[in-house]
Amino acid sequence: MKILIFCCMLVSNFIFAHSPDFSNIIISKTESGQIILQVNTSLTAFQQEVNYVNGEGAYKSPKDFQNLVIEHFYNNFSIIINKTDTLQFKNPKVYLGHETKLVTEIIGLPKTVNSIYINNKLFKDIHRSASIIIFLLEGFPKERHTLNRSNNYELNISLKNESWENVAIGETPPNLSYLLYLCILIIIVLIFFFIRKKFN
Repeated sequence: MKILIFCCMLVSNFIFAHSPDFSNIIISKTESGQIILQVNTSLTAFQQEVNYVNGEGAYKSPKDFQNLVIEHFYNNFSIIINKTDTLQFKNPKVYLGHETKLVTEIIGLPKTVNSIYINNKLFKDIHRSASIIIFLLEGFPKERHTLNRSNNYELNISLKNESWENVAIGETPPNLSYLLYLCILIIIVLIFFFIRKKFN
């Protein structure tokens, strides 16, 4: 499995370096115990998003561009664990190149993880954009998850029987309000007929 993931990462690095449509997000743990989030995509993808959000000419130097990428990340990426714990990101850094990386430390990951919600709108303005998410953490099933326009760039999964199970985004109890309106309408009609019959 590890060899397969490594090979997938090598292939994906080549693809992501050459196409703004694709990105990958890897969450892993360092030897020192830090939880790291890494976003990999082409430089063009970040440039297109930064220009779209801030307008052409918004940055004058690589440092300006890096700061705008970090700001864009904070505004468009979030992780919620166990439906209550919103993770924080520490010291994000942007490494420019043909393949550009954003790397940040994740703060607040609880020891027990039962569910994960990720909202990733980093590249939502790029036509046909898709992001692959991989968890390389001990105890996490090694599955790849794809975020794209069809799922609104959201991932909502829960851990069951040692594997991830998708939870419908925005899943809510059935809406019964229409039944209330129907009952009210029936009552009004019955009252109308009752009054009409009484005065006829």
